[in-house]
Amino acid sequence: MTGFEKFQQKVKDGILAYMPEEYRDATVEIIHAKRNNDQEQVGIMIKSEGQEVAARIYLDEYYARFPDWVSDETMLKTIAGDYLENDLKRKWVETVKESVKDFDSIKGNIRVQVVNRDMNRESLQNCPKKEVEGTDLLAVFRILFFEQGKECANALVTDALMETWGMDVESLYETALNNTAAQAPARINSMMSVFFDGEEPLELEEVFREEGLYILSNPQKDYGAATMLYPGLLQSIAESTQSGFYILPSSIHEVLLIKEDNGMDAKELQSIVMDINQREVLPQEVLSNQVYFYNGKEQKISLALSPEETRELAGNREMVSAGYEGMETESMEEEMER
Repeated sequence: MTGFEKFQQKVKDGILAYMPEEYRDATVEIIHAKRNNDQEQVGIMIKSEGQEVAARIYLDEYYARFPDWVSDETMLKTIAGDYLENDLKRKWVETVKESVKDFDSIKGNIRVQVVNRDMNRESLQNCPKKEVEGTDLLAVFRILFFEQGKECANALVTDALMETWGMDVESLYETALNNTAAQAPARINSMMSVFFDGEEPLELEEVFREEGLYILSNPQKDYGAATMLYPGLLQSIAESTQSGFYILPSSIHEVLLIKEDNGMDAKELQSIVMDINQREVLPQEVLSNQVYFYNGKEQKISLALSPEETRELAGNREMVSAGYEGMETESMEEEMER
């Protein structure tokens, strides 16, 4: 039995002692679920007799957060408290479930998120999605639920729900993208300003004034990679800076921009992205191992390397992967300075 399996069993056996009285006769189930990038995560559900639907909480982050020297009481109290909070959210969502079927009442809460096409083939089988032309990405749709002005839950739009609304993918995409651009506007910062001068966002004409990386996300820094879809944004950057540029997928929450004539070619940039994804980004938050190029003259985005070149690069990296063992982790910007 692995350390994580022992941790799961400890939670399953002990958590009811830290739950309210009404949960004492409940059963605790270990569950396995696919999350973003088809990453399987392990969680628990606590069900009372006759209960069909229950909240769930995933254990991977708690296993990383609580080393062996932390007491079982502290660990179980934390997980129990978080579970109760999730259960309250679930019960609240149940009360508004019927309203979700009414498109007019919910349409303002639908957002676009960008995920990887190939990494999500299983988890998105029954969900509407739109290919992002010229990339290996998909636009998918989530409903955000708010209570007292604060987001308390979210859910993927399914094919069945879209059919209930009488919508098609293109109409849903237009609605969701307009919502996302208005409610989570694009924000660009230089990498250097984040570390030294605060985080004042830049005007478009200020991008690429200095060498280095620029961060494109939203103020919430939550699924901010979707900003690359905002109508006219990439073209406005190209026209304001009179430059083509590479787009480096840092994570599902942000992308990085770097000017075309930066002294590095696409293969070098993509190798860096692959390395950072492998060593620093959580598997469920990886956006892509590809790098994209935006051409302002042609007004389009494309893969900076062909799929064949990417496979060759990946193969070469595997051959030399032993050379990375024991290296200290470097950040994206440190790699760029080499």
